[in-house]
Formats: sequence, C-alpha cells, structure tokens
Amino acid sequence: MTTMNVPAHIAARIAERKKNKTNTLASSIVGNQQGVSLPRISTRAGRFRLVEGGVESTVGTTLDVIVVGVNPKVSKVFYGRAFDQSAENQRPDCFSNDGVAPHSSVESPVCSNCASCPHNVLGSKVLPSGAKSKMCADQRHLAVVAAADPSKVYSLTIPVSGMKALREYFADLSNYGIGPEEVITELGFDDNASYPKLVFKQKDFITEKAIPVVENLLESDETKVAIRLLDPTASTTALAAPEQKAKLEAPKPNPEDDEASAYEEEPVVAKNTEKPKVEPVKASDELAAKLDSLFD
Repeated sequence: MTTMNVPAHIAARIAERKKNKTNTLASSIVGNQQGVSLPRISTRAGRFRLVEGGVESTVGTTLDVIVVGVNPKVSKVFYGRAFDQSAENQRPDCFSNDGVAPHSSVESPVCSNCASCPHNVLGSKVLPSGAKSKMCADQRHLAVVAAADPSKVYSLTIPVSGMKALREYFADLSNYGIGPEEVITELGFDDNASYPKLVFKQKDFITEKAIPVVENLLESDETKVAIRLLDPTASTTALAAPEQKAKLEAPKPNPEDDEASAYEEEPVVAKNTEKPKVEPVKASDELAAKLDSLFD
C-alpha cells in the first residue's frame, strides 16, 4: 500500500471533505482577457517571468506556487498566422474562455460556436512529427500565487502540451484526497523537450497559518479574473476577496475536458486505487518558518 505523510492540519481537512463529500480544485481537471493587463506568469523562452503592467521580472527555470483557481472549461485559442513564441502580447484572431463560443471581444470570429468550427477539428493541423492536431489549440487557465508571497494572484495559461502533466499531477494529489490549494507546487520545464513544456511537482504542504489566506482567494474576484470567469472590464468595484468564507467545493468536472484533449494525450489513469494511509507529520522546519513569517 502506497502511503503519503501529510501534516496534521492537512489531514484534518481531508477528513472533513470526506465527511461532507466536498471536492478540491483538482476536480475541475481530473474526472487573459484580451486587451486587459492582468498579472500573469509567462513561460517565454523556457523561463518563468512575472508580468504586470508591462513590467517583466524573470524568475528562472522553476517557480514555487500555490494553485488557488482552475477554470473547469478547456479554453481555445486560434492564430491565423504563425505564432512567434519570442513575441509578447500577440492578440489571437479568435479565442474562447469556455470552449463553447468565441469571446465577445473577438471582432471577426471564425465560427459562431466552437463545436462547428473547422479549426477545432482533429487533423486541421499536422505537426512536424506527422501527428494530427488542431488549428485552434486547447489550453487551461489557472490562478496561482507565489508560495513565498501569496499576496498577489497571477494568471497562468497551460498550453495543450502541459495539460496531460497537469491532469496527472492533480490526479496523484486526488488519490490521497489532497487539493492543489493545500500544497506548494514547483513549476518547471521538461529538460527533454525542445520547447517550453511545463511539468509539475509537489514540493511541500502549505502551513496552517497560510490556510485562511488561501481560502479567501479561492472565490475572490482576482482569482475569477485570472481564470477568465470574470471580465475585469465589466466590474465596477475594486477587485477584492468576498467577506464570507470561501467554499472549497470546486465546479463539477467537465466531460468535454478529456474529449477535447484526447487527440494528443493518453487518458489519466489513477496510479493507486487503494485508500492511502495518511500519517500526519510536520512540514519541513525551514519552509514552515519562512511561510509562517509571512502570516504573522
């Protein structure tokens, strides 16, 4: 039987979710509004970069974050010209935040709905390897905060090349009843890929003092904007977390998720079907001390 040692405060949350039959953010996956400057994380040229207000700060090849939001829908993006990865702020010719219809800001949508779009058909694009793909690419929108400074929410777009790794990572956490909002995730790049391909690794658990901060972000306006569930241009109030305690239950899984990405990725198979043994332990003293100081 595979086991995972988790801190007591995380083990208590797992037990509470099982009792109340609620979900974590991972259930949205397992089972940038255009023209608006949002704090975001760029992966240009294989480096993580924090971008805000036109100012870019290069972090490096790894970045520790906490996931605080996931768009339950697979988004779409279409470029009618060759995409230049070295260029920034290239506006797509068409895009959809929910995978159902083009966004209202698209001036000349290719089609009125994504299901009927000829660019959203497997085989509309053929990769150099000969594999079939789609002209309109799938992607996922996440909201994350830096683990060392969870005061600002950033938007992180996961391209189709990283969606399989993301689902497998979330599935591994779900095997133990753990939500991605309860762990520190190390973002990195696949060294064997010839392009910036994202990989995800659990680095540690968040501290008990960090839990209220993270919970307030789960349903905040900042998070909804980052995952494209809220249009910042339509909001007349300052972006702030709601006063009530955020619910941990995530939106129901979207059956279109696996279907939309099946053309490029293998289905996710849970690696462990047995109920894991949860043994509470303390998080690493060094990381706990570092994070504790942020919430004193």
